[in-house]
Amino acid sequence: MNPRLSQLIGHVFDNWIELLAEVLRQARDSGELMVSVPPEVFAKHIVATIEGGVMMSRLSKNGDDLRDCLNSIRAILGIEPK
Repeated sequence: MNPRLSQLIGHVFDNWIELLAEVLRQARDSGELMVSVPPEVFAKHIVATIEGGVMMSRLSKNGDDLRDCLNSIRAILGIEPK
């Protein structure tokens, strides 16, 4: 992969994880989220699960894989699956 493109994509992921970690931190601090994993680690897990679901859905040409991954995140967060 082109080093410049790789760096840009890395920044996108870093920003996504940073923003998500902040939301998770706020939810934890307000008592809305009861997860023992540090927010930064949980944010990486969420991003990795979403990206894995995207890749699996593209390979299978079926949206069920992504939907299952999103529903697992919702379940962990205590949000009703769609």
